[in-house]
Amino acid sequence: MGFFDRFLGKRRDAFMGPADRDWRSLVPQEVNRVPEDDIGRKRAVRSRLPLVLSILFFVALGVVIYLSVDESVPVVAGRSFRYKTDGFLPAAFVQKVISAGVEGPAKNIRAIKVDLEADNQVLVADVRRRADGTLEIVLRERVAVAKIASAPPTGPMVVRLVSPDGQTFAGTGYSEQTIRNLPEIQDFRSTGSGDQLAIEGIEVVGPFLLAARTSYERFYLQWAAVSLRDCFGAQEDAPGSNLNVKVRTAAQPTDRPPLVGIIFSTANWRKELALLPRIKIEEYLRMPSATAQAYVLKLSIQNRTISPPVPEPRLVPAPLR
Repeated sequence: MGFFDRFLGKRRDAFMGPADRDWRSLVPQEVNRVPEDDIGRKRAVRSRLPLVLSILFFVALGVVIYLSVDESVPVVAGRSFRYKTDGFLPAAFVQKVISAGVEGPAKNIRAIKVDLEADNQVLVADVRRRADGTLEIVLRERVAVAKIASAPPTGPMVVRLVSPDGQTFAGTGYSEQTIRNLPEIQDFRSTGSGDQLAIEGIEVVGPFLLAARTSYERFYLQWAAVSLRDCFGAQEDAPGSNLNVKVRTAAQPTDRPPLVGIIFSTANWRKELALLPRIKIEEYLRMPSATAQAYVLKLSIQNRTISPPVPEPRLVPAPLR
């Protein structure tokens, strides 16, 4: 037996039992077990109650701090309203709607909802009144995917924004740069004016631009305009029905011919749009054979020698103006 084992190890004379057992194996260690009767369960719940109350206190404190620092609480006629939007409409727009009429902020929340949704820019308005009289307003706005310019009988040119569902609106709250970056719908046929403006072919070009903006933003941001001259509206499958996209040339390299347009068919634009990122446009425009002043990418061409026909994109010289 070593020196340390002799003085620090177990002493056999401490318990005259088997060498592999000590006193801990004979004494139950769970001396604080809670009885399994009703009294024991209640005691266990009470023991956890301070922790639960502490957690609830800090959660409530966090909510109060968040609401107190929220900057979207303008005051209207002595009463406040809390306002949020997923778009650009400012609080002044909501304030004007609430204050309209003799009742002002005291008007029925259904009437406020109807008045807010009367603006084409508002898709859905959620209006609630809290116990202290404060209004809670949450707006979901229409997404602008394009702009459209029209000349009224008198006055300057009017620019309105276009949503994928064909609604046009003034674009309150949009910056000039944001509006400038939107592609313009050109060569369109329409009826009505203002909020009642109906554009022929919007049921095609609206979803087309939304898909481009959502999934192919790199290309969408390069589009200056979409011409509906050859778009036949609801007749998507009509031969020759196309969407003619005009590409911005200012940001393109100057050491190669520019790409000035992309032509999509109205019948197969989804497949053609998915094909666009796979085409090596930059490489083709830098080939020695690319001697034209500018080029147009035609995605609408179909190879009909194969059944079913497949897209056959081609770069063709742009027509001279």
